[in-house]
Amino acid sequence: MLKITENEKTIQMKIEMTIPQSQIFEFLQKKGYEVKSWLWQFTDETFPGGVTAHEVWTFTATKIGEFQCEDTIYTKVLDKEVKRLLNLK
Repeated sequence: MLKITENEKTIQMKIEMTIPQSQIFEFLQKKGYEVKSWLWQFTDETFPGGVTAHEVWTFTATKIGEFQCEDTIYTKVLDKEVKRLLNLK
């Protein structure tokens, strides 16, 4: 789905697609990333009464010399690469 909204100075475009995870991984690998599983462990203080620990299995996309972290979660890297592909960043 493609939705375009215009006003005086900007055009806002929203693209909604369904892409298999395997194709996303292939795209990132072609861009030079290594896609690996990662146990993301984090805490938050949003629950009443203190800090709550969380663990979530996810994937990261890293290049040589990069470490797995929240900033290399594959969906964030995909967002950055798509913007770069569209010359938005």
